[in-house]
Amino acid sequence: METIFKTDNLCKKYGKFTALSNLDLEIPKGSIYGFVGKNGAGKTTLIRILCGLQAPTSGSFTLMGKSFNDKTIHKERRRIGAVVETPAIFKDMSARDNLIQQYIMLGLPDLNGIDELLDLVGLANTGKKKARNFSLGMKQRLGLAMALCGNPDFIILDEPTNGLDPQGIIEIRELIIRLNREKGITFLISSHILDELARIATHYGFIDKGHIVRQMSAEELRAECRKSVRMNVADVKILSKIMEEKGIEYNIIDDHNAEVYTDITFSEIAEAFAKENCIIYTMGEHEESLEAFYMSLLGGRENA
Repeated sequence: METIFKTDNLCKKYGKFTALSNLDLEIPKGSIYGFVGKNGAGKTTLIRILCGLQAPTSGSFTLMGKSFNDKTIHKERRRIGAVVETPAIFKDMSARDNLIQQYIMLGLPDLNGIDELLDLVGLANTGKKKARNFSLGMKQRLGLAMALCGNPDFIILDEPTNGLDPQGIIEIRELIIRLNREKGITFLISSHILDELARIATHYGFIDKGHIVRQMSAEELRAECRKSVRMNVADVKILSKIMEEKGIEYNIIDDHNAEVYTDITFSEIAEAFAKENCIIYTMGEHEESLEAFYMSLLGGRENA
C-alpha cells in the first residue's frame, strides 16, 4: 500500500506537556482519511507538523515519500492544500478575485484554471458578489477552491462542515467525494461530526491523548459496527439458553435486552420462546454508529 503521509514514533512536547506521544499513522494514497479525536487529542498539532508550521520533538515522518529532514521537502508541501478551521478568504473580494490572489501568492505562472475551479465548487455564477455576503456553505466551498489552486495531490480539511446547514453539509460531502474519485486527491479530514464522516471516509485514524488508538479501513469499521437484531424479552437468561442451543452469537446488554448477530425469522424465534414461556416484547434491527464505536474505543483504552 502506497502512503502519502506516514509517521514513526512521532512526538511533540511543549515544555512538560506531551501533545503527541509515539504516534504511528499511515494515510494511504488516494484515500479519504477520517481523523477522529476529542479537542486536545493532538489533531491540530499533527496537522501543523505535516504542513511545516512546527517541527517534531522526536520521531520521524515521510510526506509523499520524502523524509521530514530532507532539505527539499518544501517541494512536496507545495502539493498540499489546506483549509484549517475558518477558510482564509478576503471578505471584500469576489470568489474570482480571491482565487486570483491565491494564484499570485502561490507564484502560479498564469490564471488558467480559475474558471474551472469556480465551476467545480459551484461558485461560477457569483459574479462580483463579495465573499462577506456568502453563506457559510459558499465560504467553505471558496476555501476548498483556494486549497485546490495549483492542483494539489493532498488536501487537509479541519472541520469542513462545521456550522453548515444540512444542504451545505451535503454539498461539501459530494464535492469531496467527486474530487477524490475524479482527480485522485487524497484527503485528511478532521471532524467531530462522526456520522457524517462515516458517509465519505475510506480509512480512519482514532487519536486520544496524542496517541493513535486504532487505524482501520471503512470495510473493517463496517464489520465491527455490524448490524444486529436488538431483542427486548421478559427473561434474558432464557434468551441466552435459546441462542446457545441454536449456535447463534449474541451479547447480553441487561436483564431484558440483548443483541443477536444473525439473520433470524420472527416466527422461528417466537416458537422457541413460546416453548420456554418467555415473552418477546420487541425485536428490531440495530447498527452501531461511528460515534458509539469511537466512545467504546476510548472506554476500552481508559480501562485498559
